[in-house]
Amino acid sequence: MKTGFFGFIVLFFFSLADAQRIQTVVPRQPVVIGNAFQIQYIVTGPNSLINISSPSYQDLQIVSGPNRFKGNATINGKVQPIENIAYTVVPLKTGTIKIDGLSVTFKDGEEKSNVATVTVISPPKASFNTSSSYTDVNLYTPSSKADIDKLIAENLFIKTEVDRKDCLLGEPIVATFKLYSRLQSTSEVINAPSLYGFSVMDMINIYEAHQSVETINGKIFNTAVLRKLQLYPEQTGKLTIDPMQLQNEIEFDDSATGKKTIVQKMIASNAVDINVRPLPGKQPPDFSGAVGDFTITADFGKNKIQTNQQGKLTLTITGKGNFLQFGAPVVHFPKAFDVFDPVVLDSLDKTAAPTEGKRQYSFSFNSDSVGSFLIPPATFSFFDTKTSAYKTVHSDSLSVYISAGAQNISSSRREITEGQTRKLWLISLLVLIAAMFFAGRRLLKRKQLNEKETSKGSKTYIQKFNEIDFQQNQKQVCFEIQKLLSELSKDFSLTKSLEQELRSIQAECQLMIYSDVWAEDKVEELKNKTSLLLRKIEK
Repeated sequence: MKTGFFGFIVLFFFSLADAQRIQTVVPRQPVVIGNAFQIQYIVTGPNSLINISSPSYQDLQIVSGPNRFKGNATINGKVQPIENIAYTVVPLKTGTIKIDGLSVTFKDGEEKSNVATVTVISPPKASFNTSSSYTDVNLYTPSSKADIDKLIAENLFIKTEVDRKDCLLGEPIVATFKLYSRLQSTSEVINAPSLYGFSVMDMINIYEAHQSVETINGKIFNTAVLRKLQLYPEQTGKLTIDPMQLQNEIEFDDSATGKKTIVQKMIASNAVDINVRPLPGKQPPDFSGAVGDFTITADFGKNKIQTNQQGKLTLTITGKGNFLQFGAPVVHFPKAFDVFDPVVLDSLDKTAAPTEGKRQYSFSFNSDSVGSFLIPPATFSFFDTKTSAYKTVHSDSLSVYISAGAQNISSSRREITEGQTRKLWLISLLVLIAAMFFAGRRLLKRKQLNEKETSKGSKTYIQKFNEIDFQQNQKQVCFEIQKLLSELSKDFSLTKSLEQELRSIQAECQLMIYSDVWAEDKVEELKNKTSLLLRKIEK
């Protein structure tokens, strides 16, 4: 397997924006006890990785791992190599379970990823009552000589049905768990199937009834679809869909006394083996596991912005395939741009197999540079199962023009005035240079040194921060704080803790930029956090 996990990284919205070179990624939605899920550790700059120390998990059983996969990702607008270290585990109890970080030894030292948590819930209780006028009434009132176990086995059972047992990596398997009954019974799912090695998508609401009737060998059965899934394999080889177990309560009428008799019976579906074949041929460099048929488009919300505004580039992947698994397209932004991790939005038809719909990646960016900038076409590669070949699609190239904002125009005018004054001063100095050559040279050096020290001085960013107008709208306040911190991070070599604090403030700004609700207390809190950070850095 090459890169099947990278879509999962994006579907659960991980962030590599902070200073840590290793991140812990777990599902954000609750997982069901007894059902497998994946823990992933994303390493940036894997070329300097020397060794990993497997974490110790409590209340989790490791099914497989560590499995290691390499690929690329766009981080802060730059394409960087990453390595995904994945473990498949099964939770053994309900509640909140702590996921320990992974210790990694790099060439320049050792780091440990963040601790995460997952919420484990009990399996949903789905009960099904079956009784039909089509059923032979003799089954409800068996004779005293009847073999009850045999009668139940022939008239109450559950099947696992799949649309295929052989597929390529990334192709979907549709699995349906269906209950068949000709008895008066109530059935409850007590153990959901373990689905090791698959990404899972429910195709129906398990809390709704999906009942009908079917005829098997001339006998009419009441049926209930307990669960219908799309399963996308994440590794090659033999994978098994484990049985689903039901606890059943069957009601019979005693033919002799007329009283009712209740029989408890456990039944289970059949296990199904799936053979998963690797994708053939050489993969394109930007391939991130997509299998299906896709197109890509790119769009600027506005193609003209100012230096004090935030722009947005939206890439849209449309088509059908394993949306659960592939990664984001690679975008080559200009070096002058500060780019934030994309916001991902899905609009998918889960009832179709493969899944149909679209996924949008919205990249926010800003820049202090004025001029026209070209965003080259974004590329997206996928394996087309119809032609059994890799295809690469491209978006259109886009241009954006960034003009000087009000603050930048004022700053430019000041720079022009200062430049003219400096020229006059130099002319005067040249007139006196014969008499004051050495003194003038010393004065010039001292002035240049003072200007350099002032540009890096301890008060520069605090002064800039104090000049922000906090009475303006929260989007503009957040944008100016983001811009200030982006400049600061380029001028200072920060410790890991300060870098994390800075990135945390930028992330809060990003959330507030997208919020339409004015939050005065949040702005004040953000102001205090930023002021405290600047004092720590420039003390």
